Amino acid sequence: MFKEKALLAETFVEEKDGQWSVFIEVLFKDSSVRYEVGRYFTKEKAQMAANYIKRCANRDLPYPNDGLGGCC
Repeated sequence: MFKEKALLAETFVEEKDGQWSVFIEVLFKDSSVRYEVGRYFTKEKAQMAANYIKRCANRDLPYPNDGLGGCC
């Protein structure tokens, strides 16, 4: 889907039209892309889905998140 390898993937939960939307943002060396992954009726379900998606997206990345907000 993408020509270059991603550096980091992050998920966000936002309220939209009375539902909770999960977004994923993928950071590349010179750009980033953001997609809406899905919508949920409760914030808890959206946060749970966002957590799973983030863990799976970052599983094979070359620079795993160090837990301090950086990617390297």
